Amino acid sequence: MESIAYRGPAFVGSVLAKLYPGAKEDVRILDVAAGTGLVGEQLAKQGFVQIDALDPSQGMLDEAKTKNVYQALICSYFNEKELDIAPDTYDVIVISGGYSNSHLPLDCVWEAVRLLKPGGYFVVAARPVLLQTVEEYKGHFEPLMDKIEKEGKWTKISKEVVPDYQKGKEGIIFVYQMKQ
Repeated sequence: MESIAYRGPAFVGSVLAKLYPGAKEDVRILDVAAGTGLVGEQLAKQGFVQIDALDPSQGMLDEAKTKNVYQALICSYFNEKELDIAPDTYDVIVISGGYSNSHLPLDCVWEAVRLLKPGGYFVVAARPVLLQTVEEYKGHFEPLMDKIEKEGKWTKISKEVVPDYQKGKEGIIFVYQMKQ
């Protein structure tokens, strides 16, 4: 059951449903910082079936497994180091709530770039205040995203502020598309 206090996963599900209005069964998604599987549940409700979870906590992944929406459960940190996953594997990489209190290092974005297929999407949902106040992200998050765009790796599709993302606080959702 979706927590009213945290609506990030529902927003992410809606964004992906708009990006893929037709058949969703061939869309391969990596849910980074998957936690207990809230995003996976929302994606499954939208009709997505090829969803992998990545989280450094086996306990969280054990809980996510009970949701019966993930094909693979990957217990690993997501950082600048290459995972044992082939390049260009995913159509979408989503991070919802992972950019909070330095849970994810900023440099993990480079691994997302490596893992996304040409034309794939990188979707990030977060609280704007965290991107502005957590030392690692403050003044660095959007400039890094812009740098990747200037390097010709992706294009920013949208940046949307959403109300009631978490306990009455606003959220922000970024969508980037890899170049073809």
